[in-house]
Amino acid sequence: MTKIEADSACYIKLGQSGEWEEECLRDGTLRLGYHDLPHERCLQGAWEEIRAAYPTSANRGAVTRHINQVQQFYCEPVSTLWVTFFANKLWWCFADAEVTQLNDLTKIRRVVDQWRDTDVLGDQLLKGRLSGKLLAVQGYQGTICAVREHEYLLHKLNGTMEPHVAIAQAAAERLVHSLMPIVKNLHPKDLETLVDLIFRQGGWQRTGVAGEVERDIDLDLLSPITQERIAVQVKSRASLATFVHYQERFALMGGFSRFYFVTHSPDPRLVHAAAVASDPSFVFWGIEELAEQAVRHGLLGWLIDRAS
Repeated sequence: MTKIEADSACYIKLGQSGEWEEECLRDGTLRLGYHDLPHERCLQGAWEEIRAAYPTSANRGAVTRHINQVQQFYCEPVSTLWVTFFANKLWWCFADAEVTQLNDLTKIRRVVDQWRDTDVLGDQLLKGRLSGKLLAVQGYQGTICAVREHEYLLHKLNGTMEPHVAIAQAAAERLVHSLMPIVKNLHPKDLETLVDLIFRQGGWQRTGVAGEVERDIDLDLLSPITQERIAVQVKSRASLATFVHYQERFALMGGFSRFYFVTHSPDPRLVHAAAVASDPSFVFWGIEELAEQAVRHGLLGWLIDRAS
């Protein structure tokens, strides 16, 4: 998919309480209510006449807001990016300029191509990975409004980062790489402790003493929320034969949903075998994964203390 460009972006609420969301996303439309507003006069741009037709008792500020939203629906150019939220995801599209009226007097614009819930790289636009500044638009009480976080939105759709975020990301990557030699030099017992701390920081609870659980397991861990049970084996150095041995042992084990094989010094054949392994329940962590997890779980100070 080519880079997404747009001079402006609008958020649209598809029906009261989202009543048209599924239909619009499926059929490729934008839809607007305002049944009482004359479609032909809207097409002609007679906005002042339409405004004047409201009862004189109506709140003039509210009338202006309503008319402005309808005008946006009719007049936003094809280059305007439209977004909405559904099923915990951000959806986006561009829309044809033509506005038509349905039998129930609601108005629609046809989407160019289709509604999409992924960025140009194919990654889903999950709400949990979006800034609260963009998500705040969902709180808008009307139907249509401009998206203020326009530049941020385009970065998300194009799979890129804002410059200040890219700087922070690069710094985080440098930090991870700077910790890799420290992790690699850990004593085997300290490596076991680091892995134990990573999982504990992630909310896992040990069911036995690290290294003394049973012959093929260093850590037997339980999630107190889901009751999921996982096994962990920690090796400072490991060969392909050792890796295969634990794969075979895990295949015979019962009661564990996943097995983590962790080492800071795998041989090259092991690294290749782990990269092409097809069993997602047998997880390999090498030196980079260990450093990343240590940073993610706040163990930078612990590692520096061990190295100094």
